[in-house]
Order: sequence, then structure tokens, then C-alpha cells
Amino acid sequence: MDSIPLQFYSPTPSETLDFGRIIQQSPSFVLEPSTPEEISLLLKSISLSPSYNNITVAARGAGHSIHGQAQAPDGIVIDITSLPTFVKISKCEEAGSESKYHNFFIDVSGGALWVDVLKETLKHGLTPRSWTDYLFLTVGGTLSVGGISGQTFKYGPQICNVLEMDVITGKGDFVTCSKERNPELFYGVLGGLGQFGIIIRARIILEIAPKMVKHVRLFYSDFNLFTRDQENLISMKEVDYVEGFIKLSHCEPLDHLQSKPETRNAGSAPVDYIIEVALYYNEEAVVQEVMEQVLSQLSVIPWTRAQIDDISYFNFLNRVKQEEKKLRNRGLWEVPHPWLNVFIPKSHIKPFKNLLLKTISSIPPNGPVLIYPVLRHKWEKKMSVVLPREEEGEDVFYIVSLLRSAIPSSSLQTLLSQNQEIIDAVTSKAPIHLQETINVEGEGGQRFDHDMGGKQYMPYLRDESEWRIHFGEEWKRFEALKFKFDPFNILAPGQMIFRRKNIEI
Repeated sequence: MDSIPLQFYSPTPSETLDFGRIIQQSPSFVLEPSTPEEISLLLKSISLSPSYNNITVAARGAGHSIHGQAQAPDGIVIDITSLPTFVKISKCEEAGSESKYHNFFIDVSGGALWVDVLKETLKHGLTPRSWTDYLFLTVGGTLSVGGISGQTFKYGPQICNVLEMDVITGKGDFVTCSKERNPELFYGVLGGLGQFGIIIRARIILEIAPKMVKHVRLFYSDFNLFTRDQENLISMKEVDYVEGFIKLSHCEPLDHLQSKPETRNAGSAPVDYIIEVALYYNEEAVVQEVMEQVLSQLSVIPWTRAQIDDISYFNFLNRVKQEEKKLRNRGLWEVPHPWLNVFIPKSHIKPFKNLLLKTISSIPPNGPVLIYPVLRHKWEKKMSVVLPREEEGEDVFYIVSLLRSAIPSSSLQTLLSQNQEIIDAVTSKAPIHLQETINVEGEGGQRFDHDMGGKQYMPYLRDESEWRIHFGEEWKRFEALKFKFDPFNILAPGQMIFRRKNIEI
């Protein structure tokens, strides 16, 4: 790389791993840019010269991928967090379709952490609308995959709350894009797994921030009531956040999901279900009345099967950080994390739950199992995230996240094998030994002897053929965007979607 006038560094051990700690691969060099122009120069130099054939480039933010997606084996990793962090809040002044609905927005650098975005916006009494559960992730990182949490049912994923971006493409071009300006790149980059460009700046919708959160946890032993109440909750405009959890009796829950002894039933089922609900507020008297209205429409007897707390808006959004601190103190944070995230059509959620519990029963899950509904119409179909099969008349689909840690580390391969069994059953014809579970549990005698129509979120796939199946009819569009904005397949090799193309001499 001597002919490129940039300062490169040797990788540190931490730059060969990610949060998953499953795949370790080392780049040849690390670039810590101080300006976007350095990134542009690097990509232009590589894309214009056959001297750099086979060199690939990956942008790395917080390094929170699971299977090495932000790695560039023998290539170059760009540390996006080394760019200057900026946050600028503005108010829409001009008339237009966006400004009619969104009075405030924030321009923020792609390498900024969401927790810092929250801190800055709260100084002005404002906040983004859609979040991830963990805030120590970069803006560019979550916008490259989707960005989901308990607010997704209401505002869509984070990618649906972006107004504009500055992106450096695989050819090194600096492009500003939005729904009206370079829309092809705008929609492609959002959820595009880093394939078309590196996000340098994002303009994100803001709203007035609440001061407090009424945090409610409801406990169930019946899965049908659990899902029915979740679907009821996401239809209520008063509700701001909904997530569900599966708790096995032999699994230690997260601290914020612990149930009080008096709420547990003697001889309760080995599986419990927890709904976590949040109502944002400024006035206690008002939210108390709203909460009682909301709970009165649910199946549970609210005052005997509920835990209710009042916490600040910031502490609610940042609650997972407290779990991280406790795990770090116990030496349980820097361990392998074979996480799995899938989207499941509503009509298949019960057979999927049975399949999930049967598959993971041999090893108690060290980590939460999330299962909660979202609304399809809140997602922009033009963006690159692939949604589950659309069943007739269904707007609801479910997000299921199996967030396990390999403790002890010797359990890693077993957990990965279990993940693959689940993926095979969800996204393709189920293996023989799993078909009975799927067939028997169908509602109304329906036989699920085919795939459930599910899709992986933040997929781990191994080659282009698997990605073609994942994208389905969207593959040709995705491939065409790659050819247009990164024709030599330089960017994001860790996703294992496209093989590097050489430049002909």
C-alpha cells in the first residue's frame, strides 16, 4: 500500500475479533481516518488500480457483529470511530412532505454511538424515535443492518427514520442521498449490510423527549395469551414499547426481568412468558390513568401478575448497559456469543416456538430469548432488509432473538448446530427429525410440511448461492446495486455475499 499516501497501522488482537468471538480473521492493515476524504482516496485507489486486486475493505464501528461481518481477511479495516464525531440538531424550515411531519432532525456522524446521540438530543429536550436495545453501537453500523427494538412496531426500524445520508461508495465517490436525491443508493444502503457504501453522515428524525417511563412487566404461562396480548398492545396508540421474553424455569433471567416471589404461581409451568411494556410520560397522574386503561384490555389480571416501575427515559433506554457491567464483573461478557435473529410470520409463531424450545432444550440458554411482534407496513419495502413471507391478510410478523452466550466455551459448537437446525426449519424444508414438531402443532389441522417463510435478520450465510435464496426475488436488484456502486466487490467481504473481482490490466 506504499503508493497510497495514507497512514496505515498493524491490526491489534481486538481488531481480529468481533463481539461474537466466533471467527478470528486478521486484516493486513488498519486505517484510522481523520477525514472522509481519506476513505474516499483509499477506495478510489483500490478500485482504479490492478495493483490492488484481491484487496478488500471493511468498515468497523463498535465491532458488535457476530460472525466476522466487519472483518476483511488480509485486507483493510477502516476504523470509522476515528472520524471526528459530530451531532447537529436542526429544525425544518422549508415546506415539504417531510417537514410537515417532522419538525426536528439531527445530523450525526456514522461513527457516533447511539448513546451519545441520546445524551446530546436530551440536552435539547429531543430524542430519536426508534432504538436498539443496546446503545453502545454506531449509527452507521445499525443503519447498515436495520436497527430494531421494542419501538419498531410504532415507528418502524431505525432505517425507516432516516431522512438523508452522506455515503462513500465502493468506487470512492462521496454521494449525498435521500428519498428524492439518489434514491437508489439511499434505499440500498439502509439495511444493505455495508455492500454499497460507508455511511459518513445520517440525518435522523427527532421528536419531543419524555422525561419518564412507566415500565410494566406482565407474566404468563399460556403462550396463546402471551402473543394475543402483545398483538393487542401494539395496536394501542398509547403504548410506546413492547417486547416479549421466553423464560425457562432453569434459566437465570436478566435482572430487569426478575419476577417478584409473590407473583409466581406454585407448580407453574417450566416455561414462562414475560411482556415488557413502556409508556412514556411527563405527568404521573395522566400516565396512571392511561396505564390502567391499557391493562384493562389485556388477558392478565394486572394487579396480581404485573411489576410496575417508574424510571427516567435515559435509564430505560440504557438499561442493557447495567446488564453488561454485571456480566463484565463476572467475566461473562468477553465470551463467544452465537446469537440468532429471525423474522417469523404471525401464522407460524406457535409452531416455531415449539420447534425452538425442543431444539434448545439440551442446553439451558445463557442469555435472553426475545419474541415480539412488529407491523409490516412500518417497514419500507424499497430498503434492503428482507422480511418474512407475507401471509394473506397478515400485517404482523414476529422478531425472535436467541441471544445466548457460550458458557462454557466448549458448548459453542453445539449452540451453533442448534442455530443451524432452527435456520433450516425456518427458511427451507425442515430436517426429518423436526418435521413432526412442526406438523403436529399447526392450528386447525394445518400441516407445516414446508418452510415457515421466515428470514434471518443480520444473516450469517456462507456464499452467494445461499444469499440468492435469502433475497429471493429481490436478489437481482441487490446484485445490480452492487455492480453500480461497488463493481469490483471491494466492500464488506465478511458478509460473504460477493467474491472480489479483479481489475483487468
